[in-house]
Amino acid sequence: MTTAEDLRADSRAELRSRVRDLALDSTRRVVLDVGWASVRMGSVAREVGVSRQTLHNEFGTKEDLGLALVGREARVYFADVAARLDQHPGDLPGAVRDAAQHTLETTADNPFLQAVLTGTASGDTSLLPLLTSRSEPLLHDAVDLFGAWVRAQWPDLDDDRARIGVEAVVRLLLSHVITPTAPPADVARDLAEVATRVMFDDGTRMRA
Repeated sequence: MTTAEDLRADSRAELRSRVRDLALDSTRRVVLDVGWASVRMGSVAREVGVSRQTLHNEFGTKEDLGLALVGREARVYFADVAARLDQHPGDLPGAVRDAAQHTLETTADNPFLQAVLTGTASGDTSLLPLLTSRSEPLLHDAVDLFGAWVRAQWPDLDDDRARIGVEAVVRLLLSHVITPTAPPADVARDLAEVATRVMFDDGTRMRA
């Protein structure tokens, strides 16, 4: 039975989620328009309609706000990657090629990520060092996602091969997201080759 306290708790959770989304939306606009260095917690709080202390209570520091914004953006990518992987059951090179190329191409077309990586429009890339120095949660999420897919496809694959292959592909892909050095299709092909050689170069049959 739903009680009045349950309803109040639901209402508080909904309000908190709404404030969080509005704050992230506001911060995203500032980053796109004038860069991360111009983001002010007080200004974001005023635009959202809450106190600065409320904003600090929700996110912590300005750096935490930036990481939350990047994390929200990353969750969209992770959902897309999961869908791409699932389109290639039992096909490691095909899955890696598709997911990697899609990630690199959509990153190049994403105005927020380009603002972070290259300072488009504002010339401000001051959020990038924060992203690269505190990227562990994103890295772990990406490794967990890809690793779970690999394990589901090849449950008998050697643990070390799976771990090394998954982490190598994820780290290399993220490095190309941050510093592109070749066309997405070429990078995706190379990552598929890396994954296949690391996980299956002992003659193990690549089948689900």
